[in-house]
This record gives sequence, C-alpha cells and structure tokens, in this order.
Amino acid sequence: MSATTAPDQPLTRRRARALHAARHALRVPPVPRDFRSDIEGMRAIAVLGVMLWHAGVPLLPGGFVGVDVFFVVSGFLMTSLLLEEGRSRGRIDLGRFYARRARRLLPAALTALAGTTLLTALFLPRGRWAEVGGDLLASATYVVNWRMAWRSVDYLDVERAPSPLQHYWSLSVEEQFYVLWPLILLLILVYAAGRARVFGVLTWAVTLAMFAGSLVLSWRWSLEEPAAYFVTPTRVHELMLGAVVALGARAWPRLPRWAAALLGWVGVAMVVVSLFRITSETVFPGLWALLPTTGVALVLVAGPAAGALGPVVVLRQGILQWVGRLSYSLYLWHWPFVAVAAELAGVGRGGPDTLPVVWGLLAVALSVLPAWLSFVLVEDPVRRHGRVLAAQFSPGIVVRRTLRLGLNCTLAGAALGLVLMLAAPPSETEQTARWRTPEVVEQLRSPVGADTLAVGVEDPAPQTTSPDPSDPVEAATAGSGASDALGEPPPVVRIPAEVGELAVPLEQVPDDTPVLEPEDCFVGLSGTRVRICEAGDPEGAITVALVGDSHAGMWMTALDAIGRDRGWRVLAMTKSSCPPARGLVVERSGQAGDYRQCTTWQENLDGTLVEESPDVVLLSSASYGTTGDEQVAAGLGERIDWLTEEGMQAALIRDVPRAPFDVPACLIEHEDDVPRCAFDRQDGLAASGTGHELLAQERPDLPVLDLTEAVCPGRTCSPIVGQVVVWRDSNHLSATYVRSLRDLVEEQVAPVVLADQLGETVRTGVEVGAGR
Repeated sequence: MSATTAPDQPLTRRRARALHAARHALRVPPVPRDFRSDIEGMRAIAVLGVMLWHAGVPLLPGGFVGVDVFFVVSGFLMTSLLLEEGRSRGRIDLGRFYARRARRLLPAALTALAGTTLLTALFLPRGRWAEVGGDLLASATYVVNWRMAWRSVDYLDVERAPSPLQHYWSLSVEEQFYVLWPLILLLILVYAAGRARVFGVLTWAVTLAMFAGSLVLSWRWSLEEPAAYFVTPTRVHELMLGAVVALGARAWPRLPRWAAALLGWVGVAMVVVSLFRITSETVFPGLWALLPTTGVALVLVAGPAAGALGPVVVLRQGILQWVGRLSYSLYLWHWPFVAVAAELAGVGRGGPDTLPVVWGLLAVALSVLPAWLSFVLVEDPVRRHGRVLAAQFSPGIVVRRTLRLGLNCTLAGAALGLVLMLAAPPSETEQTARWRTPEVVEQLRSPVGADTLAVGVEDPAPQTTSPDPSDPVEAATAGSGASDALGEPPPVVRIPAEVGELAVPLEQVPDDTPVLEPEDCFVGLSGTRVRICEAGDPEGAITVALVGDSHAGMWMTALDAIGRDRGWRVLAMTKSSCPPARGLVVERSGQAGDYRQCTTWQENLDGTLVEESPDVVLLSSASYGTTGDEQVAAGLGERIDWLTEEGMQAALIRDVPRAPFDVPACLIEHEDDVPRCAFDRQDGLAASGTGHELLAQERPDLPVLDLTEAVCPGRTCSPIVGQVVVWRDSNHLSATYVRSLRDLVEEQVAPVVLADQLGETVRTGVEVGAGR
C-alpha cells in the first residue's frame, strides 16, 4: 500500500480541510476559467461610451450607461468566483477573496488618486482644494458615492464644475458589494452545511429578493431624489442581475446555438440602443436601467453556446480587446482630465454652459497615455507578481502580504486627501457656514454690504488711488451717474485694490448660501415633486411665495427677516434650472432632449399654489440662453395670467447682473488685484434673467422689483461692496449680501403686498433695463 493511501497517514491541517471539502462540496455549476473575449469587448464598449459622454459628444447622450454594463459584469464574475470556491473547497475564504480584489483594484486606484492630486494642485484654484481633498479621502476609503449623495451632487448635470473624483462613486458601489455579497454567500453556505439543494434554493431566493428590492427602490427613488444615482441600494439590482447569470451557468451552455446567438445579438443591440436612446433627462437608474443591464446579461448568457455565430465575432476584434484590457485604467484616468478641462474652460464659473466637445475630446485623448502607463507599470505587473508569490509561498502568507498591500494603498490615498485638505486655505465647514452667514451682518459688524450704500460709508478696505481716466475700471466706476433703487444718485463705490478684511472669509463665500428649511426643500434637477421651504412668521396672516429657480431662492435670506418683522409667512417653491413659466419646454445646453423634469414640475406647481393660496407670488429666474427671451417671457406671462385668475398678486424680481467668471475663485487668485475681478454691468445684465426685460415691456402694469443699483451701483460691477463679496459664484448673490439688502428689498416688496390687501395696482422698482 502506498504512502499516500496508508491508513496511518498523519492528518495534517491541510489534509483535514481537503477531506472536509470533499465531503461537503456543493454541486453548483463549475465556472469556466477560460478567457472570454466577449466580456472584454463589452468592457471596451462600456468604457468608450462613458469617455465619449464625458467628453460631451452629443451622438452618445446615454454613454453614462457604460457604468451599468460594468456593474453587471462585476456581479457575474464575482459571483462565479465565489460559487466556484464553494463548489471546489466547500467553503469561502474571505481573506483570499478580499486579497485578490485588493491586488486587482487598489494599486491602480492609488496611482490614479496620486495623479489626480497632482492635477488638482497644478490646475484647480486653491479654493477647491478642500473639497477635492475630502473627495480624495472618501474615494480612498470607497464611500465617495455616499458623499456625493449627501452633497446632492447631480452626476448628469454637465453645467457645473465637477469634482475630479466624481467617477469613483461607481468603484465605491462595487467595493461595498464586494464586502457584502461574499458574507451573504458564506452565511448561506454555513447554514446549508453541505446540502447542495438547500444552498441552491437559498442562494436563488436571496439573489432574486435583493434584485427585486433594489429595483423597486431604484424606480421609486429615481423619480424624486438625484442622490438615487449614487447610492448603493439603487444599484444592487444591476450587480444581482450578473449574479443571476452566474447561478444559471449550468443551463446556458445547453442552449441551441442559434438561440444563444440570437440572445447575444439582441443583448448587444439593447446596450447600443441605450447609448443613443437614454439621455440625461431620462429618469435613471430606475426601470430604464434594465435596458442596458438586461442587454449585457443576455450577452453573458449567450457566450458559451453561441460561439462564432454570436456577438463575439465583433467583440473579439483587436482594438476592442486592447481597450477592454485597459478599461479599468482608462476609467480611472479620463475623468480627472475632463474635470481639469472644465475648470480651465470656466464651466460653471461664468464660462461656457458645458464643456466644448473639442476640449472634452482633447482631455480624453490626453488621458490615454497615463492610463496605458498605469496599466503596464502598475496594474499588470502587480497582478503578475501575485502569481509569482503564489508559487513561492503558502496561501496564508500570500493573503497576508496582499491584504497589507491593500491597506497601505488605502492609507496612502487617504493621506493624499488629508494633505490636500491641509494645504487648502482655512475655512469653516460648509454646514457651519450655511447656518452662520445669514446673521453675520448683526454678529460681526454693521454696516456692511449694501448697507454702506444707504449710509454712504466708505469701504474700509485699501482703495485704489484717484480715478485714472486711462483705467477703464476706475473711470467707469467713478463716473457712474445711474440712479439707485430709491431714486437717489448712488454713492461712488470704489473697487478695493485688494481683498482686505471681509465680513465672511473669502474661502467661505462659496458656501454663503441661504438657509432653506427643511434642508431638502430645494428640488434638484431630477426631482419633479414641488417642495415647500418655509420662513418668516409661520403664523403670519399674509403669505408671500418665492417661485422659480435658485435665483428666486437666493432672496429667501432677506424675505425671511422681513417676514419675521412684519408677520408674513414666507414660502419658497424652487427647482434647479427651471423657470416658473407655464407651458414652457426648457432646453438645457449640452444635453440631448428637453428638460422634461422641469415641465412636470411646472405642471405640479399649479396644484401646490392653489393649495397654499399665497397672497403675493414673487417670480424670478436665471439665464436660459438655449430657450430664448420670447419663449421664456411668454411662459412667465402665462404663469402671471394664471395667478391673476386664481386671485394671487404676481410680481417679478429682476435678475441681477451675471459675472463672466466665478467671483470668489477670481478673488482668491487675485487677492492683491481686486479690479481684475470686476466686470461691465451692461454685459452682466445681458447675460441674466432671460425674458425679464421683454416681459416688463409687454406688461407695463406688472410690479417689478429691481435691485440692480444696489448690487452693481455703477457701470462696472465691483466684486466686493462694503466688506462683503457680492457673488458666491458667477451668478448667485451671497446670502450675506442679500441679508444686507433687507431694507431695500422691503421698500420694494411692501407696496406690492399692501396693494394686494387694498385691491390696487402698483408699480415698484425702477424701469427694467434702466441700467443698460
């Protein structure tokens, strides 16, 4: 009898485990370990779709669904590996599984984080370093998707300056799945105790339950919450769809070849159609996510049986295989370059509404080189080194070393975020700033901001010398003869030579936003249900409503104080980038299709206004260049007619001048040269309040509140008035400056309220466009 079969052979720990696995191995489908070129090809399609969409290519409005393709593929591969381990070893080694994931993902991710840190330091303004540093920290620890959701970031909004780490949200979802799903399968495996039938039934039941529950959540939350795009519960069903394909792996190879080929081609067609049919205005993920995810699931099902008749004949082409191999690195590296391009182009900061396609394509092209270098120098060598270690050391040693590598990568990425946050200009947290600044006028010093215009106090900050006729900024500012909102000649407002001491620290100004209660009452881009923000006197007998987009909501700070003093109940019904027009279809630049969420919100607004029945409705909105003055004015006019029919007094708040750049960012870059951040008032008015001037001309009896002279009292707009930064970005007034406008706002809105009570007609404010 040989030594290997001797009955007295010593029972080592390894032999005991082998015998245990042999007795309790589960009869789950074996996982084919052969390379699948169809999966690599689908990865290529997915990453190309994402990259071209981020570049702004209009032909692929649904390119972002490439992320959903990745989710299904990841769910399939991870579940297959876990089932194979359960089948062959009778157990799931969590340490081994997490070590393999760490080696595959974390070194390449850390390399991209380091590159993003460098790009941030070189190209992004210092005022954004703290925000990006926080995103770095969250990305390194794979919770950035929840950070994006908490900050109400809208991934589909291409008109805002994006975070260079925003794309890490999908990696966070996958990592959270990698932690959760193996634990669930391990618990099922332990409970089954080697009973293959029990394991199979429970695994199918749990998988289908998670799929269905997540799909329902995704459908319901996507209708109302922009955060639904990021959070893990709304994405689990996509990963679970991949798990369903893995669980049925025993059946798929038995499909007739023609049937498998048909399924595969239908699946590819579904993915391709989703790239063209789904747009940024589609409720997503929701039920629409089933189009690309079911498509890629069909491709996975068809692969083993379809053979050369299936889509693999196209997906195995060399260029797709090369892109597929680099897909992870390409995904990591392309977005930071796009974000930097958006910053340099001034997107969201007074520049173009969206990133020009040429800029986007150039950014994506430049990212290919670092992505390729990351693959050949980091991602692939680290993966191959894992096989070398496995041949030299025991599995336990390899697992420990790999887990240590993953921990070091996580700590190093977190350290990069902390370093960037520490290098940023000092600032209070956003939440502290939001709740502090509305009362800063009383707390710190008075008068400040617009109060200095009323009392003629000179700005104590260092001033420029006497006006120089050769300096267009000084000459235009000092020579202004325009009238202020009270009909008096405005004081000479000199532009400070340097920033000096401010009522609100400069780095805190972007967070100097109005306090809206409840906190989620402002409706984002994806929402359609009207929500009400409440301020003023909750028991007031008179109700004043602010209706419109964020340019209407920014006046809440002044109206809140007025309402508390006068006993008015103040409400705000506002939605991002949506004018309070009626029957208006809004187009948003850089996006395919209409902004249908705005149209639905406008329709829902009717019922809410009838229910609340405010006495006075103040309408305001921003610039909508792609829609046009005539269309917006007509829609606002229809809203005014409807309000009149319902017995409500309507008035228009004229939009304020819009800066051609982000004002706080400009001041941070030019603290010693403030005049460089001034701009022409006529140009600012021309870029603001689409349709407002036309509406006022067509309706001379419409009450118009015009604060232009108090915001920009001269032919040149100063970024700082009375120690307060006037704009918190390129187009919104800072909450502190609005608070300083309290008395001027009251003098214009009070006659409208009084006239409504007396049943009279009133005309307030200066003639719209007088500043032009």
